[in-house]
Amino acid sequence: MEMEYNHMEELGFNEDKQLMCTPSGLLGSANAVKRMCDRFIRNGGRLYDVITAYDNILSFGLGRDDRRAGDSLRDMVPLLKASGVTDSSMYGYFVNDMSIMPGADMIHYLNGLMTVEMVSEAYEHHSMALCDSLGLPADRIRSTEISFDELEMDRQEAKRFREFAAEISKLDVPKISSNDGIQYLTQKDQIILETMDGIIDDMDGTDFCCQLHDMRIMGGNGKAFALMDMRKGTNVDLDCTAYVGNNATDHHAMDLVRDKDGLSISFNGDGYAVRGCNIAVMSPNSIAAAVLISEFYIEGMEGVLSLIDSWDRDKLSKREYSDRHLMNAMLRTFPLKLPEAVAVDEDNLDRVIKESERFRRKLTV
Repeated sequence: MEMEYNHMEELGFNEDKQLMCTPSGLLGSANAVKRMCDRFIRNGGRLYDVITAYDNILSFGLGRDDRRAGDSLRDMVPLLKASGVTDSSMYGYFVNDMSIMPGADMIHYLNGLMTVEMVSEAYEHHSMALCDSLGLPADRIRSTEISFDELEMDRQEAKRFREFAAEISKLDVPKISSNDGIQYLTQKDQIILETMDGIIDDMDGTDFCCQLHDMRIMGGNGKAFALMDMRKGTNVDLDCTAYVGNNATDHHAMDLVRDKDGLSISFNGDGYAVRGCNIAVMSPNSIAAAVLISEFYIEGMEGVLSLIDSWDRDKLSKREYSDRHLMNAMLRTFPLKLPEAVAVDEDNLDRVIKESERFRRKLTV
């Protein structure tokens, strides 16, 4: 979608809104890091799922202070290093494997409306490759910073970490079950968590992991801190902020924006993202998010909710909209049926979580 001029500037609108988004899922594949692990580590996809689920359960389900969503990015560093990963090989992998979400070029359009910052839990190698693919300045994305080449690991440590990786990848993916609104862990999953506790403790006790103590992870707390830094830098309050996320690392930031009556969008999100949003979108194309963000820019949250109430092809084709060109582009993109966009509340939360997670699993990007 190409725009030759900033029509909002032509109409005299000021830049009094801002957008923070997670590029994974909105602009590129939400499974990029998992696929990368599968490429470099034996059974790496399973390993990624186990460690990520472990983080999320401990952080959100059990409320433990020693783990945060996104800590898995630190835990995977020695496992990747032991498998021979270098900065060059990782960047090269992401360049060759880069999957761009249809409609991702809408980020250039949104950047013309308001201040846009991106936060990614992925390693900086992925962020660099994504920026190169979309023609974005690399300094617009804050991501997890790590240099594999600067880390030192001897052969004996490498062998030990490969053994840790094999142990983890043999585990089932733990999950929290729910019954009548009460969440609980099965005895089997409790054993998995205890096993993971032991493995992580052993890993943390190695000389190699001492090198990771100052590693900056753009996880759950990191994204929330980045959001508040953005607010300080722009002087735009959270009620005038839009945030788009899709996983557990976005939950805290999304929750902050939602509670201040800003626009918090779960875009093909997991259950943690949906719990932090006020609008959930399930779409194979990012233009649906752009339509909602553009309306938020002009009409605020009230305008977004009004738009959601009219979320029907016939109604939207006749409805007045701040940017008719953008709306028509979405209607052309979805000639038969619009993607689902719904306002989330306590009454429909469980249903939307199931629908969003089901749609998320079907995505090929």
